[in-house]
Amino acid sequence: MLQSLLVPLDGSEFSERTLPLVRGLARATGATVHVAHVHTPHRPDGLLMNPQFHFEGLDMEEYDQRHRSKEARYLKEVVERLTDGEDAVVDSVILDGEVAGEVASYADKVHADMVVIATHAHSGIGRMWLGSVTDALLHITHAPLLVLHPRKGHHVPDAVPSFSHVLVALDGSALSESILGPAVDLAKATGARITLAHVVATESIMGGHFFPVLTGDLTPTVSRARNYLETVARRLRFPRLDVDIHVETHERPSQAISEMAGRLHADVIALSTHGYSGIRRALVGSVADKVLKESEVPLLVMRPLDHP
Repeated sequence: MLQSLLVPLDGSEFSERTLPLVRGLARATGATVHVAHVHTPHRPDGLLMNPQFHFEGLDMEEYDQRHRSKEARYLKEVVERLTDGEDAVVDSVILDGEVAGEVASYADKVHADMVVIATHAHSGIGRMWLGSVTDALLHITHAPLLVLHPRKGHHVPDAVPSFSHVLVALDGSALSESILGPAVDLAKATGARITLAHVVATESIMGGHFFPVLTGDLTPTVSRARNYLETVARRLRFPRLDVDIHVETHERPSQAISEMAGRLHADVIALSTHGYSGIRRALVGSVADKVLKESEVPLLVMRPLDHP
């Protein structure tokens, strides 16, 4: 059950697109909402571009404190918006330090059942240069992350008030099944139905006219996948929770999951990540990371507790 929700905000309209969803989740579950902002030291614009005398007599500590006070007023306004007309428990905090690390530490402190965050989902050079708080969080926290990102051609993610269909991607491992708890919590809170999905990876060779030719009969594998998903579904089904299953074959699991979510009209994709980083990540890749880049629907993702 969702009892504690953490909402990191950077003061932008972009980050605030999580608020309608958070308000709905808090209303449905009675969860406490923790709104957090990480303060970074402010320096006057052009400090390095202007002559030293331009800022002579300026108290840098006082200048930074003004920004901190402004951030406190901003958080107070957000709390008022979330509690307006609602019997909700909402608090706020200003943190200091490296953004992802502070958010991860605070998630542990408040025992967050879910961190709801908006991300730019940058890729390639843009991602390397700009960095990604969400990407960093995926590798340092075990708290489930509910990630909203903009659709292609949009600068700001859509405001999402609720979900009606959760697509849960499983690969047959215990690690992948760790996302089931958060996914069920989300489905209960929103009244959503769940589809358990599995992608059977195809092995192919290039045939004539560049059409792929499968190297083996996948029917037994697909059948085993269906039996596996049905076994998991039976554990989850109970009154007021609708659980279905879906199996597909595809060469690229991440692409299959993204396309499947569109065809099945899923509102959110839920899956676990192995949380690899550095060279290992570059070699192995991450289905969760690829889905985050490829899909236009929100992502519920978590690094399992028993994974280093």
